[in-house]
Amino acid sequence: MAKRTPIEDYAISRKIVRLMREGFPQDQATAIAFRMFKDGELPIPQEPKKKKQTRKQRMDAYMKRMKDRRRR
Repeated sequence: MAKRTPIEDYAISRKIVRLMREGFPQDQATAIAFRMFKDGELPIPQEPKKKKQTRKQRMDAYMKRMKDRRRR
């Protein structure tokens, strides 16, 4: 059996946590998450999440858009 990628491991662990919050015991949540992964029902993100922009980056982007808008 092929090894799982780190992103697949992360998706499985997040699903286990979500199922436990819904009230399933840990053993059952783990079994459900691994079955979902095996059956292809577990969504695996294709690329990592982008980092959030800092306030300065957002402000700079906003100022650039406003400057470009004034030039029209």
